[in-house]
Amino acid sequence: MKPIDVFAVIFVLFASPVLAGDKPVIDAELRELVVNRVAAIMQDKYVFADTGEQMANHIRQQNSNGIYDSFSEVKPFCKKLTADLREISHDKHLWVFYSPEEALEVRTYKGMLPEKETREIQASMHAWESQDNFGFKKVEILDGNIGYFELRRFTSPEVFDEKLAGVMNFLSNTDAIIIDLRKNGGGEGSSLLSSYFLPPEKILLGKSNCRDSTLNTQDWTREDVPGRRLPDTDLYILTSSAITFSAAEAFAYGMKHLKRAVIVGETTRGGAHPVDISVVEDDILTQFPICESYNPVTQSNWEGVGVKPDMEVTSENALFYAHLAAIRKIMAQTPDLEYKHELESLLDKLGKQYATH
Repeated sequence: MKPIDVFAVIFVLFASPVLAGDKPVIDAELRELVVNRVAAIMQDKYVFADTGEQMANHIRQQNSNGIYDSFSEVKPFCKKLTADLREISHDKHLWVFYSPEEALEVRTYKGMLPEKETREIQASMHAWESQDNFGFKKVEILDGNIGYFELRRFTSPEVFDEKLAGVMNFLSNTDAIIIDLRKNGGGEGSSLLSSYFLPPEKILLGKSNCRDSTLNTQDWTREDVPGRRLPDTDLYILTSSAITFSAAEAFAYGMKHLKRAVIVGETTRGGAHPVDISVVEDDILTQFPICESYNPVTQSNWEGVGVKPDMEVTSENALFYAHLAAIRKIMAQTPDLEYKHELESLLDKLGKQYATH
């Protein structure tokens, strides 16, 4: 199984009957079981073996000390267990949580259900993603011939790549492009988006070095892309400190350090490592990193520190400032004096519009 790189939970239309209710309960026997199973998972699978061992010992000791005895509801218990694990690891990709919906999704993904039920759930998940347009929220041409693309998540590469080709075809004649990741919490990732903005020769974007070395991956740009490459088109990426995470950070970080994009907004959340999700018991799950991300330019990653913007402005104002920056750069480069005056007027107009908000 390949590493998963997910943050947003995909809710489906089926629910497990186990522990059903608004406030599912937990007893001493189940608490003990969950603590021991989560501890074993951290020891066996967490990307850094030493940290996994420390986390396992910590939550077992907490349990022995009676720290979890007062918890009778599942969700607060999971929240406390997550906090105790993060006290050791400081890992924002690490969770213990209760979700009948995602438990069913994980069982489906890992082939743990009968074939007929798997097909039904996959169809339901696809329908839900379709209603959300697979995270492709908005594509338009802003004043000044600036392309704008709002992407809310990175869905499976098969779907993502097909939809992206249409977006890039639409934006292919713009003078600059703004990609909005302010509400993007991650997903599976795809090298195609980076490939559109880089030359055709293969470039190593990053690697995943996994505890289980059979899962190691390398992410290269593609020599061929559907439609037109835009290696010289100015690129701006919008970020937020509240949501931009995981695969969204990977794209921003890679483009920033290849000197191919200007990051505008806020420092991102700082989750670099690919993860897996395991069903612990019933509808209680744990998500945990299994690989370490590696960027060949920085020889590091953004774990715990986030992607720092080149233009630091509030997330709310990021689009405005990126739009202005794009127009100013085009103005500086155009030899057409008449067009330069048009852009000057546009800057004045945008400034007045912003001042009234």
